[in-house]
Amino acid sequence: MGYFDGLTAASFKKDAEGRDLFFVWGKLGKGRVIPSEADGTWIRRYLKIYYVCVLVAIVPMLMLSGEPFEPRWLLTLAVFMLLAVAALVPLWTRTRAWPIAGERLAYGEAISASAKAHGAVSLSIMIALSGLMAIGSLLVLIYTDGTTVGALGFIFFGACLALFIRMLAMRRRN
Repeated sequence: MGYFDGLTAASFKKDAEGRDLFFVWGKLGKGRVIPSEADGTWIRRYLKIYYVCVLVAIVPMLMLSGEPFEPRWLLTLAVFMLLAVAALVPLWTRTRAWPIAGERLAYGEAISASAKAHGAVSLSIMIALSGLMAIGSLLVLIYTDGTTVGALGFIFFGACLALFIRMLAMRRRN
């Protein structure tokens, strides 16, 4: 499976009765019992499209945002986050009437489901890219005046690298 399948899989699990559960807000919210296979397909397709749109929108957002932590940057970030949350409204309105599941989604379950849905090649590529970006951010931090960007980039991509290594290890164990 691909990258977006892995992202999407982190929001689903099966309960003890074998029913498919969907967690609109991930670990932070209550799960919903998916009433039909068609509904499950619609949710997975919507989430994939959502993730693609968010990923595509990040690049222009970063190009238009200006210097980190300046008013224009903060405003651009706030508008982006507002739009990203607003795009989840159709998902929330469709699922809010579904029965609430008695189970919660643990962080480990979400990571495990995502690791299973990502392909080993996809995870390996993400490890390589995260490593390169972490090194690049470290170089920005050391050799330029962009200390904020370098530090934030190194922290973010270092965390991504650690997560992807963990996911690949989980995938190989199972």
